[in-house]
Amino acid sequence: MRSLRARLFLAILGTVLVAVGASLALGVVLTRSAVRDTIRADVEAQAESFAVQLRRLPSPSAQGLRGGPAPPGSPLGAPPAGGGGPERPVAVLSFRAAAEVLPASAIASLRSGGAAEGTAEIDGRDQIYAARRARGAVVLVTRPDVVSGDDFSRYLSALLIASGAAALLAAAVAALLARRLTQPLRRLGGAAGELAAGQSPEPVPLEGTQELDDLAAAFNAMAAQLSLARDAERAVLLSVSHDLRTPLTSIRGYAEGIEDGTVEPRQAAAVVAREAGRLERLVGDLLALARLRQGVLEVRHEPVDLAAVAREAEERLRPRALEAGVEVRIEGGPAPATADHGRVLQILSNLVDNAIRVSPEGGEVTIAAAPGELRVADRGPGIPESDLAHAFERFHLRARAGSGPSEGAGLGLAIVRELTEAMGGSAAVENRPGGGAQFTVRLPSKA
Repeated sequence: MRSLRARLFLAILGTVLVAVGASLALGVVLTRSAVRDTIRADVEAQAESFAVQLRRLPSPSAQGLRGGPAPPGSPLGAPPAGGGGPERPVAVLSFRAAAEVLPASAIASLRSGGAAEGTAEIDGRDQIYAARRARGAVVLVTRPDVVSGDDFSRYLSALLIASGAAALLAAAVAALLARRLTQPLRRLGGAAGELAAGQSPEPVPLEGTQELDDLAAAFNAMAAQLSLARDAERAVLLSVSHDLRTPLTSIRGYAEGIEDGTVEPRQAAAVVAREAGRLERLVGDLLALARLRQGVLEVRHEPVDLAAVAREAEERLRPRALEAGVEVRIEGGPAPATADHGRVLQILSNLVDNAIRVSPEGGEVTIAAAPGELRVADRGPGIPESDLAHAFERFHLRARAGSGPSEGAGLGLAIVRELTEAMGGSAAVENRPGGGAQFTVRLPSKA
């Protein structure tokens, strides 16, 4: 049986049945004891009461009770003719008649002036009795021992019927509980099946126990994240395919032009080299991101002068800046930090390259270095306020406000954030009051 609902039903029902059975057995034992104790207390009280009444009778009447029946009108009744056992629950007997129905130990106790009580077979039935001595006679009170006869069997049958009704009610409640407990799991399983099939299921409602609600909330969060990841994956594939197709188309066109003799080989070689460089940057960015995600990209933590890194990045990108007609200016003095020199240079190169790409001709890009901090500011179009929170996501700012050439792959800022966080730092972006954007990278520093 693999159904959780069936297992829960059987577990709950089995637990209730065990509890009912144990309660029934304990109830039978306790009830038998309680009924006997109640009957004994009752007959003892009645025997004592009637003995007191007998002692208060006038002496002649009392003497008439010895060895024979009570006179007519006696409040205590009379024994049967012939001295046999009592036909009534209360009787006054002589010692001789009492000896025929009571055990010898009881008669001995009565003769010595004590009391006698217990269980004895009287007139073929088990009886609970209490006997008291009064003026040479025996006051005997009896009650049937119902816990050992048919009367208790009828009581036990009623108890079993009640227990059976309780078991049926427990079965109904167990079925309802099992259904209620497993229904959220069924919904969760259905939603998981839709998610596995590539669909976007509706959020699972939170209407179960706290644990099931926590599970449903975790599943809803996972489904939302997976949906975003699928959308991002589709965007990555579309963007990367476009970035691969464009340079490959250009390379193929110029190769065919060389073959046909319609393009001068030197010009075609320059275009092919430029497009191959674009492909190389794209593949390198993708590999860097993949390694960062997998945690296999080595990042060192060593003393670094951020001002020296800024000068190195400016020298590396100076030809590109001259070609775009943009001036790159460096501000700040020594700026110590704890980071990986090569990775910081990669981060700064990406930021400066983006700034040059979006800056208009004659514009200016500023690199400011401070202890544990690098800032790259441009005079470009800036970033829409709605995009600031997503600036470091892959491909999100592929074409900033539709300005500048579209030769970027849209991965540079994602690599900036991943590398910065890998070194224990953070990256942020904001728009400048006078126009343009400013990117800030903060790294650990002892200064």
